[in-house]
Amino acid sequence: MFQRARLKLTFLYSLIFLFLFWSLSAGVYLWMNKYFGDTGIDRYIHTNSERFFNGRKEERNEPPSDIILDELRDTLVIIDALLFFIVPTLAWFLTGRTLSPVQQSYEREKRFLADASHDLRTPLSILSGELEFALQKDTTKEEYKKIIASNKEEVTNLIALVENMLFLSREEVQYKSSQKEQVDLTDILTERIAIFQKAAKQKKIQLEFIFPKQSVVIKGNAQLLKRLFTNLLDNALQYTTAKGKISVTLAQKNTVIVTKISDTGIGISQENQEKVFERFFRIDTARSQKGYGLGLAIAKQIVEFHHGSIHLASRVGKGTTITLSFPLITQNPGKNQS
Repeated sequence: MFQRARLKLTFLYSLIFLFLFWSLSAGVYLWMNKYFGDTGIDRYIHTNSERFFNGRKEERNEPPSDIILDELRDTLVIIDALLFFIVPTLAWFLTGRTLSPVQQSYEREKRFLADASHDLRTPLSILSGELEFALQKDTTKEEYKKIIASNKEEVTNLIALVENMLFLSREEVQYKSSQKEQVDLTDILTERIAIFQKAAKQKKIQLEFIFPKQSVVIKGNAQLLKRLFTNLLDNALQYTTAKGKISVTLAQKNTVIVTKISDTGIGISQENQEKVFERFFRIDTARSQKGYGLGLAIAKQIVEFHHGSIHLASRVGKGTTITLSFPLITQNPGKNQS
């Protein structure tokens, strides 16, 4: 589709510009012929005959004006012939540069819809199968409870998936309308970690927060930052095995705030570490069975919205460390953590 569009645009642009250039050439020649014809050119040449004829005074068989106009015509023909090859080549290059972002956006949206359809189909198929099973045979009260509980879990997963998809689909509008203010990252991390402490204890995972010496503040959106750390902590908790450890650090380094979330989980292979920030990317069934591959994609979008950077380092079987960097806005020395 885009190849055909590129060919059509190249042909259209080439036709327009060649017509303009050739019309300009014809106009220049006619203008020179009309206003600087025999009278004007002959007068100028006779006045400067030595310069035109290298000091020779002999008569020319052809009027000087015709010589000048013939040379001008030949020059214009050569230029127009060259433009016949140059313009289409340049138009092909420029249309490619113009359509490339559109094509990339189209491919991303196409892949997004395909992945979303696939991930919606799976839980819906489970729901349909369980309900069909419950309707086709006599089922005890306990079996009904299990089916309902399973359905409720799938519905919860569907709600989370749809919310994440809506977040990604409206991210540009949401970000443009988001109001930024001074936000204390220490307070946000303290609150998020407190929320995950209960789940960490149930899984027998140690979750610790190494407080900075002084509170650090960035300019951003508090709700987006809460979602960011919720996604990252939830990932770390899901993929860290029992008796493991999750460590969160927050520190200021010159004019940058650095946050690290490290876990002793299953880790990610080297070839997949760059891909984990893509929408719906999941490494394998063991790691992705509890998620839809949107958490880190959303995290990256939020970090970029705050003009920060996100980096992942991991070793299979050893764990993963995600490093976030944000520009420092201010520092409040009056608030200390212990």
